[in-house]
Amino acid sequence: MSAPSDFGRRPRLHIGYRTDVPAGGGGGGANQRAARVLWDAFDVRDSLDEADLQVRSFSWEAPEKPARVFLDHGSFADASFWAYTMRKLRSGDTIVVTSEVCVRVAERLLRPGSVQLLKVPLPIDLERFQPARDRAALRREMAEAHGIPAEGPLLLVVAAFVRRKNHHYAVDLLEVVRRSRPDCRLAFVGTVPDPDASRRYREQVEARAAQAGLGDAVHFLEALPAGPVARLMAASDALVHLTTCRLENFGLVVAEAAASGLPVLAADWGGLRDLVRDGVTGHLASTWLSNRGPRVDWRALVAPALDLLERPQAWRTMSAAARAMAETELGVDVHAARLRAAVESAVAWSRGNAGPVAWTPDGQELAFRTIALNAAHPEIKDTGDEFRLLVPLEGGRYYRLLAGPAATFEHAPKVRSDDRLAPLTRWRDTRDGIDVEDPVWPSRLDLDPAGRRLLGRLDGRGTLRSRIEEISTSPTEVATLEATAQRLADEGIVGPGSPLRA
Repeated sequence: MSAPSDFGRRPRLHIGYRTDVPAGGGGGGANQRAARVLWDAFDVRDSLDEADLQVRSFSWEAPEKPARVFLDHGSFADASFWAYTMRKLRSGDTIVVTSEVCVRVAERLLRPGSVQLLKVPLPIDLERFQPARDRAALRREMAEAHGIPAEGPLLLVVAAFVRRKNHHYAVDLLEVVRRSRPDCRLAFVGTVPDPDASRRYREQVEARAAQAGLGDAVHFLEALPAGPVARLMAASDALVHLTTCRLENFGLVVAEAAASGLPVLAADWGGLRDLVRDGVTGHLASTWLSNRGPRVDWRALVAPALDLLERPQAWRTMSAAARAMAETELGVDVHAARLRAAVESAVAWSRGNAGPVAWTPDGQELAFRTIALNAAHPEIKDTGDEFRLLVPLEGGRYYRLLAGPAATFEHAPKVRSDDRLAPLTRWRDTRDGIDVEDPVWPSRLDLDPAGRRLLGRLDGRGTLRSRIEEISTSPTEVATLEATAQRLADEGIVGPGSPLRA
């Protein structure tokens, strides 16, 4: 086994993941780009015995020596990672993450010094993704290629039809925007990865558009190669990205949009807030962890969207800021420098640390609860099933512990009498209450007749006080209805348009 690298000598690395596959998107593509940086900057060896450091990804199973650095692509969002995998790591390990939210989660679950976490955002091809010289001409080209009329503003969604990507929110956003801009259109670009759930979700999104009378204004494109996606981004007016996917620890599509000079309308969620500078390169909608799962206050994006569509100078200013941010933060050279520094730091860190990882009490509780949950539910197939089962446990304690850093708020905002509450999701009145018809987090809520009358009046136009007074002025009934309004917010059905946290 080799000794630690000597002063002045390039560290010797062993790359412990496959590098002979074509580079693509996602974690595989990121690993290929990282491998090229490592080959150029370090002395890469074929044998572990000759290396000072081993670089791993995807598989967390690796010999304890030599020192280890792991390239992470979303594991921190899974309770199983903390319950089963993190216990195998050593305090001499370094984990390279892509956004600040991973660091915040680790701070909750691990004691300081347990492992070294270093943030290295992913790079973007700034040549492929860049602003158009003539957007009008590019729109005409896209009309020919994809059948999207060149006239009017175009909102773009680029993401697979996975429920947690919240494509249905984008349709709801378009419906409200079109009240002021009836010429606005929306295009979806994305795969349908799962034969059953994803196809059903796409059908739900299509049905929602049809029910809203948006059939001719919403365009569904299949997955496209990077080149056509880049041209669509450069031709569009804004990217809509309202995901609350647990694995959204970076947001590659958002980064590519910024490089294209495309303002982004996004959820304030996970790694997206590292990329979208609210009010500068795009706009963020507050998210919170309701009792029924994450919610996005998508209505808060209506006014910013209309401002971008109706004030060309505001759009140009934001477009230029987005491109400038991408050039400064997301270029290949910037990424290479950060990754080189991370590897050097990993070598130095490993020399003084070799013990087991140390947990916080919260981290221990989450791990034990996850192990018990999996033992009690043999039907769990993946970490998504696991996450859904965590949500209601102990009032959402474990779900909030894990996902809290990703959201703007860990709980629903406190409802005030002067809030103009409005539905964040669709619902249907039933004999005993309401059915929440959210494709991601469907539920049934018991609600008395007065509560249902109140919910029917919460349309964002009047204050909560005025809506309650339409039903009753009795002090006792007013207090009950105020509590009902808070319950509706806690359950993620209505939202007050709360501001982003400082």
